[in-house]
Amino acid sequence: MGLIAREIERAGIPTVTLSVVRAASVRAPAPRNVFVPFRLGQIFGEPGEEVQQRAILMEALTAFARLSAPGAILDLPYRWKRSAYRDPLASASGANIQTGADRRRSYGLDHDNSRDVHRQ
Repeated sequence: MGLIAREIERAGIPTVTLSVVRAASVRAPAPRNVFVPFRLGQIFGEPGEEVQQRAILMEALTAFARLSAPGAILDLPYRWKRSAYRDPLASASGANIQTGADRRRSYGLDHDNSRDVHRQ
């Protein structure tokens, strides 16, 4: 991704790349790199976790202002299966903190279906 990002930047368009493989960002750095310690293919987080995904996106966009050295890497502090995320678009009062349990209750689910195994 770093090679592509550098070509895009050469055309005058600022870029930031996100990666789950920090070593790849070190070997072929883009002008601005953001590392998220998540699974391959799920760079913005857990499926269905809109608040978490939005928080990661908003944090990644800050790389434009925070990273000034070419090839710098911003390491995001997020963890997989974190219990709560603050919605960056919510008011500053903190009223919009959502946990996985809150989401399951809001959909009428009493237990975590992610552990269920369906066999035929």
